[in-house]
Amino acid sequence: MMLKSEPFLYKFSSSLKLMSLIVIIIICLFLFNVIGIAIAFPIWGSNVMTELPLNFQKYLQIINEIGMFIVPVLIFSYFVNHDIKRYLKLGHKPRMFSLFTAVLLMFVSIPLIGWLSTINQAMHLPTWMAGVEKWMRDLQTANDTLSDTFLKDGTKKGLLINMIMIAILPAIGEELLFRGALIKIFKHWFNNVHVAVVVSSILFSAFHFQFFGFFPRLVLGVILGYLFVYSRNLWVPIVAHFINNAFAVILIFLNTKKIINIDPDNLGNTNNDVVAIIGSIVFVCLLMFALYKSRRKIKPYHSSRTFTEKGIEEIEPEETTSQE
Repeated sequence: MMLKSEPFLYKFSSSLKLMSLIVIIIICLFLFNVIGIAIAFPIWGSNVMTELPLNFQKYLQIINEIGMFIVPVLIFSYFVNHDIKRYLKLGHKPRMFSLFTAVLLMFVSIPLIGWLSTINQAMHLPTWMAGVEKWMRDLQTANDTLSDTFLKDGTKKGLLINMIMIAILPAIGEELLFRGALIKIFKHWFNNVHVAVVVSSILFSAFHFQFFGFFPRLVLGVILGYLFVYSRNLWVPIVAHFINNAFAVILIFLNTKKIINIDPDNLGNTNNDVVAIIGSIVFVCLLMFALYKSRRKIKPYHSSRTFTEKGIEEIEPEETTSQE
C-alpha cells in the first residue's frame, strides 16, 4: 500500500462536514457573484445593477446556480474523498431500468403533485399570523412573476437559455447538493437513510422559498431521494429532475408560441378526481418498489480508492444496504 495524504475533511463529524459545506457554499457564491458582476459591467454598462435587464437577470441566475451548487459540492467532495465521482456516485453508468423508472415516475406523479399543490395553495396561517402569510404570498408571487418572465420568451434563443438555466443546471446542481452531498451527510449523522432522505427533501423544498408550493416539492424531493438511494447512482435523479423541469419549459414555450393550447398552470390539476389521485399514488409506490427490488442487481463500483483513519490508501468496500 502507498501512503497518501488524507482528505482534509475525512475525519470530520457529520455536523462539521455540514458546516464546512455551508461555508464553502457562502464563499463560492460570494466569489462567483463578485466576478460575475465585474464581467457584466463591460457588457451591460455601469447601470446594470439598477436597471436589471432581463438578459442580465438570466446571466446572474446561471452564475448563482454554478456558484451555489455545482462548484461548492465538487470542492467539498474533494476535501472529503479525493475521488469525487465515487463520493457522489457519478462514476458509473446508470442502469437503463433505473433511468426508465425515474422518467416514468416524473410523469405518473403529476396528478399527485398537482393535488398536493392545490391543497398547499389553499392553506392559510392563523389570523394572528396574517402578516406573515401576506409576506409569504407576496414573496411567492414575486418569484412566480420572475419565473413567468423567464419562461415566456418565445424565441429559440430564449428556449435554449431557459433549458440551460431552468432544466440542465438545476438538475445537476440541486441533485449534487441535496441528494449527492446532503443525503450522505445526514445518513451518517442519523444512521438512517430514510431520515436522511426526508431531511434533505425538507431543505430542498424550503430552499425554493415558495411556501405555498412546499408540500408538492417536498414529495418530489422524497421521490428524487429514493431514486438516488435505490439506484445508487446520482445520474438517475439528475435525469429525472431534468425531465421534470425540461417538460415544463418546453410546454410553456409551445403554449407561448400557440403551437399547443394547454395551460401549464393547470397541468396536473385533477379537480379532486379521486381515481386519478389514488392511481398516481399507487403507480408511484409500485415503481419505487420495483426500483427497490432491483437494487441487488447493481454491480458494486470498485474503481476508486479512499482512506483509512491512518491515512493508508485502500479500496473502499461498497456501502451496506441494510437500511435501504
